[in-house]
Amino acid sequence: MLTELIQDSLGIFIFKGFSALLKPYASGRAKNKLLPVKVMGNTNKEHYFFSDQKYICFLTSCQNAIRLTGVSAYSSRYSRKDFNQHQLLTLLLFKEYLGARYRDFVNLIEIMDIVQEQLHLNEVPHYSTLCKFSKRIPASALNRLFQKACSFMSEWNNSSSVVAIDSSGFTPDSASTYYSIRTGKTRHDYLKTTISVDTTYKSLLSFNITNSRCHDSQIAPSILRASHRVRKSTWYVMDKAYDSERIHQLIHEDLKSQSMIPIRDWHASYVSGKYRQIMASSFDFKIYRRRNMAETVFSILKRLFGETLYSRSHRQ
Repeated sequence: MLTELIQDSLGIFIFKGFSALLKPYASGRAKNKLLPVKVMGNTNKEHYFFSDQKYICFLTSCQNAIRLTGVSAYSSRYSRKDFNQHQLLTLLLFKEYLGARYRDFVNLIEIMDIVQEQLHLNEVPHYSTLCKFSKRIPASALNRLFQKACSFMSEWNNSSSVVAIDSSGFTPDSASTYYSIRTGKTRHDYLKTTISVDTTYKSLLSFNITNSRCHDSQIAPSILRASHRVRKSTWYVMDKAYDSERIHQLIHEDLKSQSMIPIRDWHASYVSGKYRQIMASSFDFKIYRRRNMAETVFSILKRLFGETLYSRSHRQ
């Protein structure tokens, strides 16, 4: 279970991950197996087909995922019903896809009649409406949405050959270190993010976010179990930071898979642990090189959306 603070940081990471997962759909490289994109005309009598308009493709994929996730249309029976949760959540995902701020994004939607028609918007919501909705949407709904986005990947199977696990940091503050020191405002520590990646399709399978500097080996068990529930793997590849007999045992005995983790020798004359001894004698560098795919996914996320979280709170 994630702490309340870490649950507050799930939103922005899931929005970024969801947008990155659906990039192939927006560019027309993946085949939509759900609802077809609605064909709509413009003033030039043209039509937007699935492979022609990436924004409409992305919005359709978001609508499919939200509909299949089972998110309720309204959070309360006493809602004013100006907008439903499907519309607001789709707009939030679209905002992350465009990389725009709340005010700029609302101004763009006001001149995008096609997008308003696609989402059945009678009016464009105020930017504060989207901001407040991002605060109150439960993390469990975002997790279900993330898992549904994973299932949209092309040629999806129940198993994968190699899954790589790695961690990186996202800075929850845009101020420079010099400014923080000069003003006396303490700079927030980075949010440590651990992900598991299908190395074949470079798709996210699970993730964990924490603001504490706990060791990688403490986070690995929850990531391994979450990844295994989404997609079973033959090999789990990690770096030396995850070298632990407990992790090897979890992968071999509980998950019924194989581990590929370099051994930390500590300059000792022997290697302790049953599975660590097996790893020391049968390490395969060819399989281990697939671990770089996890770093590639982090690079994609940071190049697309940046490594800084500009929100004033973790929840936003």
